[in-house]
Amino acid sequence: MRTVSGWVVAGTFLLAGSAHADKFCFIVAGDGRSDPKAHRPEDKDGVNTLITGEICKAVLKEKAKFLMWTGDLVYGYEKANPKAFETQLLSWRSIMQPLYDKHIPVLPCRGNHDSSSAEADATWNKVFSGKYALPQNGPASEINRTFYHMQGPVLAIGLDQYIQKGEAVNQPWLDGVLAKHKKPFVFSMGHEPAFMDGRHKDNMDASPDKRDAFWESIIKAGARTFFCGHDHFYDHMKVVKANGIPGPEMHQFTAGTAGAPFYEEGEYSGNNTGWKVENVKHVDHTYGYLLVEIDGTKATVTFKGRTSPGNYAPMDSFSYETKSPRR
Repeated sequence: MRTVSGWVVAGTFLLAGSAHADKFCFIVAGDGRSDPKAHRPEDKDGVNTLITGEICKAVLKEKAKFLMWTGDLVYGYEKANPKAFETQLLSWRSIMQPLYDKHIPVLPCRGNHDSSSAEADATWNKVFSGKYALPQNGPASEINRTFYHMQGPVLAIGLDQYIQKGEAVNQPWLDGVLAKHKKPFVFSMGHEPAFMDGRHKDNMDASPDKRDAFWESIIKAGARTFFCGHDHFYDHMKVVKANGIPGPEMHQFTAGTAGAPFYEEGEYSGNNTGWKVENVKHVDHTYGYLLVEIDGTKATVTFKGRTSPGNYAPMDSFSYETKSPRR
């Protein structure tokens, strides 16, 4: 563990030579929607209430400082019954009420099931308003859907991928946030993977130039991870440049494991031109969440999979250290 001599992050002063700095954790989860074809007893109002509820309890048990949710909270908008989407989102929000009550930030971004129409957009903003609103610091056209949250040395970014064309993010806004808020740890999330992970082909490599601009920007900012869902399994992928100097090692964590119906693993067959992708760990047919622990200059990302009702155990882990704090 490196020591850091006297620096300030979000009002916390670290004593020179101290081995202990900011130490806390947060949780990342996603894809807790129901499966209307399976008629599972835990599926109610578009939500797998059992697993979503267990993850809410895990946030409290882990003493997490905030929760990031990578989309597909619910089954989604139905044209034949437009009011159903509001009922579904309210159901998800009620499951998370214990976190709101304890003032633990709940930070969901939208998935494809949450963003299917203009009516769905309006409903999202209606349900996530007032004390339930997301940080109101996104680009003007994406307020309450794209945002960032800061906690000590961490910059956490939620990216909506359903407003810009081509499965893309609002890159000018993101560049501005990364330039203004220089933190030792940068964690971004979206619903869709940046690199195809073996299932869905609708992801960020549908527009590889835009994907690459995004990927390069978070690398430059010091990020070493990207969190996503969309595919209902756990997949940990390592990504480096394919030509010349490989550059910093990046890790994509797909954890669409919060209750949605399971998917099977496939091949990495996306548009990876210029990048070398490698599977680190894959887990099928397991519910779970990501625990991100910050301890001084070290970050550890652990996938905790469900071993029995209410119990989750480590199944994969990755750690890295910042070379120096970014003020």
